[in-house]
Amino acid sequence: MKNLILIGFLTNQFFTTFGQQIEDVFRTVDKKGRPENASEQWLIDGLYNLSIAQTTLTNWAAGGNNNFNISGVLRQRAIKQFNGWNWFNLLEANLGYNFQENLTVKTDDRLEFTTRLDKSIGASKWNVSLFVNFRTQFADGFRAPTDSIRISTFMAPAYLSYGIGMTNTGIKDLSVYISPIQVKQTFVLDDSLFERNQFFDKTIPNITQFSTGGLRTEMGAFFEAIFKKKLQENVEIFSRLNLFSNYLDRPQNIDVNWDNIIVFKIYKYLSVNFQLQMIYDDDVLVKDTSGDGVANAPALQLRQILGLGFAYSFSNKKSSN
Repeated sequence: MKNLILIGFLTNQFFTTFGQQIEDVFRTVDKKGRPENASEQWLIDGLYNLSIAQTTLTNWAAGGNNNFNISGVLRQRAIKQFNGWNWFNLLEANLGYNFQENLTVKTDDRLEFTTRLDKSIGASKWNVSLFVNFRTQFADGFRAPTDSIRISTFMAPAYLSYGIGMTNTGIKDLSVYISPIQVKQTFVLDDSLFERNQFFDKTIPNITQFSTGGLRTEMGAFFEAIFKKKLQENVEIFSRLNLFSNYLDRPQNIDVNWDNIIVFKIYKYLSVNFQLQMIYDDDVLVKDTSGDGVANAPALQLRQILGLGFAYSFSNKKSSN
């Protein structure tokens, strides 16, 4: 959980200091050298959630194991508008563990950052946008709790997506980004995972090999929709859908990443959180179709979490986006 706290602190510092430098670059002045269109303050809002559960059994006839479960969620957004520019940033991090007798199991793990710089076009609702997204995980992952063979680790895999496109924020609570030219790079910076071809076939074109691991580069069309709304005073929903079609290889097989979070606030700092994420990546082999214990086919990946715990959300400004 220290990782999530540190990330939240560093993110606040980043947007406070570096953001002022970005503002100065785009600021214009009038004939007397005075700043025109003074930029608004940062809109910063976020959600921090910590869930804890414990089970202790003594002389329990039905059997079972003592266990302790802890998970944390960090979601922080920062937006700044200045002189016809809009800078959108979103940081998301999840980390969870289940501790049993002589056994520790990772239950949730995610680190993702999105930044998008938009330039308005007159009175149009469409903006020209520069988009960057990065996604990976914090720690080692295993297919089963007792396995010693890793199936993931930090930067293996990691996904970097960037491109130029158009963004529409004219619909309340919804933003849509479309790019006909988007680059997607998949990093596997671990030799054992790279050799296993789990996240891409290293023998196909557009593969770059490093001293440790390698990466695959794809280019195609990209679509992202972000929906954030307070359904009621104590109910908030966040949904993000990403679609990517690779022009260079099987463009009809679309990669999907759909993430949903619903927060039900029971009391001031107590909430129920439901998370559902669905991923389909045609290059990631997660299904064993031959029964030999080796993943050899892509499949729909699902992550579902229902938790009750401490939650703190904040916003320094009212916003309809």
